[in-house]
Amino acid sequence: MSECSGKQHLIKLFSYTTRYFWLLIIPLVRSLYSLTLSVDALRTWLKGTWLDLLVLAIILSFAWLRWEVVSFHFNKERIVVKKGVIVTTEDTVFYDEISTLSIKQNLFYRLLGAYKVYIATNAGIFDKADITLTMKKSDADRFYAFVKNSRIKSLNYSISPNKPRLVLFSLVASSTLSGAAVAVAFVLETSQMFDREVEAKIILDTLGEFANRLAFIISPIAAGVSTVIIAGWLISFITNIFYFWDYILTKCSDSIYVKSGLIAKNRHIISLSKVNYIDIKQNFVAKLLKISSLHCHCSGYGATGRKELSVVMPIATSKEINGTLDEVFPEYPKPKIDLHSDIKSYRGFYFLPIVMGLLPLAGYFIVNWFLPDWRSVYLTALIIAEIPAVWLMICRTMSLFTTGVGMTDGHLVMRYSRFYTFHTVIAPKDKITKLVIRQTVFQHFSGTCTLIVYTASDSKSSHLIYGLRLARILQFLEKSGFDLYFSENP
Repeated sequence: MSECSGKQHLIKLFSYTTRYFWLLIIPLVRSLYSLTLSVDALRTWLKGTWLDLLVLAIILSFAWLRWEVVSFHFNKERIVVKKGVIVTTEDTVFYDEISTLSIKQNLFYRLLGAYKVYIATNAGIFDKADITLTMKKSDADRFYAFVKNSRIKSLNYSISPNKPRLVLFSLVASSTLSGAAVAVAFVLETSQMFDREVEAKIILDTLGEFANRLAFIISPIAAGVSTVIIAGWLISFITNIFYFWDYILTKCSDSIYVKSGLIAKNRHIISLSKVNYIDIKQNFVAKLLKISSLHCHCSGYGATGRKELSVVMPIATSKEINGTLDEVFPEYPKPKIDLHSDIKSYRGFYFLPIVMGLLPLAGYFIVNWFLPDWRSVYLTALIIAEIPAVWLMICRTMSLFTTGVGMTDGHLVMRYSRFYTFHTVIAPKDKITKLVIRQTVFQHFSGTCTLIVYTASDSKSSHLIYGLRLARILQFLEKSGFDLYFSENP
């Protein structure tokens, strides 16, 4: 079959409804369930709920209309999506223009035989896919096969990290912040289906019980904060395990194919020619263990979910990273730094962690002045609040000696840290859109500056390399063939 036409999966109807749909239907179903089997009881129920039923019918009618006016058609070369009631729009995307095709299926969609399909090109904006569809499994599988068959079919590299390493990657990569983001996303999604009071009671009861148990060992405020930290990290850990389980990367001469997922199944096709840069990431623990994760920035990849990473290789040693670069990105050179940050710029590296450390300390003295009886509680809170600042101080110390830039075979290499993550970015020169040299008053006295590199992206993507000697970076960029305009008084 060379052509396929269809409509989205019926589950899409629910995303077209409002959150008030569930606030209406749940009490209606509950009250209907409690009715006695009699005509009079049904008549009484209808008199009391006719307005709710009318509103429910209007919501469903608009949802059905929105679902009905969206259709798609695809063949071996392109996909066409039509939508609109009064004004009809038609979006056409040829397969050779797709930067990333992502096909995702969570557990709920898996039970219903549905897939979420994201089609991204370099024409997209704000880190969103150009086209998002909810397809039936048969349509999604056929569309994936068409796109895959339109690419070069000779496969020359395939790799799948072993399971113990994936567990280690999840341990190292998991963080409280990302776990909290997943939890918030889950709460937001749940709020569309359940009453807020019920939702809040479930969450607060669960966290409250855990905090009460901890309170027998440590102070209540420490128990509360510890609950959030442990729960956030655990959510992040489980999410990483589930997402990257059965991870397989396959590469041909023009594309990368990625499959992963234990329960939620994910498939991606990434066009190599549309990759803007690659990024070797580490946190402090991974840096000590000399392991990394390899990411690539391509429009649409890593941007189709609240918790998704643009990973090419989830976990690898330095030797394996070099081997993956040779096989998957052979045109990218090995990272080499020519110009390091100046040791005189240490004040700028430590500015943020010092501020993060002083703010809780100032708060402690202020509160202690007014409420001295609560000193032990605030002291516990102060110690917990200082942990992120101390950890950032350690990371910035390492960053002071590793930050820098280099130029090899037409690729700019940037090594820097952003909060607790260390980045080694390799970007082709033709993917760099703008260079900015920024010098603060304090940097003026030390003769240093900050290099800001903007790369091609569907969103604002910049890389800050702090503490470089101004004279040396100007010479380096001129030697590397970048056109510069520099003014001391811009």
